[in-house]
Amino acid sequence: MDNVPSIVSKAVPAPFIESATNTLFALSIEPGAPFSNAFVDTKRITLPAKDGIEPTLEVVVGDRANVESYFDDASGCCVYRWGIAAHPDVRKSELLKWIADVINRGDFSALCQLVGMFVILIDDRRHRRVRMVSDPLGFRPWHVGTAKGKLVCGSDVWLLQRAGFDMGGVNYDAVAAWLRCIFDLTERGLFNGFPPIGYGVVATWEAGKYSESRYWNLAGVQRTPPDDELIEGMHQRISRTFDALTCDLDRVSIALSGGYDSRYVAGLAAKSEHLKTESFCIVDRESEEVGATNVVKALNLPMFKVLKTDGTLWDMYAAPFSFTPAGFPITKQLSYVAAAQRPGVPCLTGFFGDPMNRGSLDRVGGKLERETQEDLAVAYHRAFASSHLLARFDLLDPQVTKRGDERIISVLRKRFADWADSGHAILGVNLVAQQRHFMSNNVLQHLHVAEAITPFYSWETIQYKMGIDAACFSYDLYRKLLDRFYPQMSKIPHNSALADKNVRQIKPSRWTKRWATTVLKDLARPGRLSLLSHRKAAPRLLGTLIGRREMDVVAMFLYRLHLLEDRLRRAEVQFDWREM
Repeated sequence: MDNVPSIVSKAVPAPFIESATNTLFALSIEPGAPFSNAFVDTKRITLPAKDGIEPTLEVVVGDRANVESYFDDASGCCVYRWGIAAHPDVRKSELLKWIADVINRGDFSALCQLVGMFVILIDDRRHRRVRMVSDPLGFRPWHVGTAKGKLVCGSDVWLLQRAGFDMGGVNYDAVAAWLRCIFDLTERGLFNGFPPIGYGVVATWEAGKYSESRYWNLAGVQRTPPDDELIEGMHQRISRTFDALTCDLDRVSIALSGGYDSRYVAGLAAKSEHLKTESFCIVDRESEEVGATNVVKALNLPMFKVLKTDGTLWDMYAAPFSFTPAGFPITKQLSYVAAAQRPGVPCLTGFFGDPMNRGSLDRVGGKLERETQEDLAVAYHRAFASSHLLARFDLLDPQVTKRGDERIISVLRKRFADWADSGHAILGVNLVAQQRHFMSNNVLQHLHVAEAITPFYSWETIQYKMGIDAACFSYDLYRKLLDRFYPQMSKIPHNSALADKNVRQIKPSRWTKRWATTVLKDLARPGRLSLLSHRKAAPRLLGTLIGRREMDVVAMFLYRLHLLEDRLRRAEVQFDWREM
């Protein structure tokens, strides 16, 4: 677009602010106990004692933490909100008081009305009780454990480990799932001692005991409404969530790819009269730029910038891998680069649009639950293990993978049993496993740079979808939804329909040979990467070093294993792949 400024760079210029940490930690304390902060680069934000009542909870935060606090005089409760929480009918200035009232009434069901990704801490000082509220699917990371009989919780397990807490050893079920299916479908995290808080729960710590109570009840049914009714119902709920999340904002950035999810949120932003928007398209294939540019033209969006990669997958990142809050290495995504263009400005994202509108998560291997005759756990495991394209399982000890698969199947059977009565078991498992512990990386990875605004994510929208036959959701429905509310974009094809323009021409990355070199050094050391066949791995890594492109996946996959083993070793955490 001639009248739209763009940035085209050989390597995407993005301000990587790894030192800015949007983190939160909390510990229960006894009255009069001295405060000692074990968390490096954090500060205490505990509200002071009032009316002679000492805190039950000490709260510390990292740099750039998005935290708000409130003292409720009526109940003596201190409320801390981490992340973005909003309510369609409650003003932001009144929200923490509303949350305190809901908690103190004891009927938690109204918490379903909250939208956003958040953790709420409530220090009920009069009753020496701590309560914690997770968002409906628990996307905001929060890990809970104990130390010497005291509650300890925080947003990142490696920072908890660094602070000196006993992590309870490695959870080998989670390691097996991460190895074979690329994400932790156990929902328990890397360490046994500090699992994530449950999804959609109010957790209570009182008299040395911890419990969780889910605040939503699922009513899964199989209605088949007309398309017009379904489209209207989805859009109303998504729009209501968007309005609640953005009503107090004056500026957002948009990660715009030109696909259905990002064009939908761009349409929401374009209709807003108070939001100043700036959109960024990170281009690694021509179809992305074509789609995004056409969306910008159709919606008349201001301040659109194109940032082209240099053709590699990884050279745009200062460090391609990071660690998830639950402890596992994972690669960065393009959304990170888009969000990093405007640090501190909330990033409007299409995350969660696909499972809500298209129905991709209602199926395993392309089949709905009623179309699948075999054990769902077996089918689900096979689907993810076989689609793990950035893996070379042939280089691993077969006995390790066999035992790992047995662990995964056992866990999955329990997960599917949890959702058996919902009528949407595949979707349920996908939401609380794949979305919570894998796809959420699209937004969690940049929390230290910019918060994420997620219009597709609300319990109201999830519940509405689960009341409808999964067969109703498809790409065709999504296109009708967009055509109905954004007809100015109706002529813009999906990126996948742009044939040769949707082909990514990948150039070699400078990182690949570094990864291969690192792993080769590991193979020369006794006891390292014991799950590998060194005889098979070494020549393939050498192939990477001499430029055999088909061996690049070997370097990346094995380096991923190296990262986990190396970090555990340096942290002096006992670990052996063969224990899996």
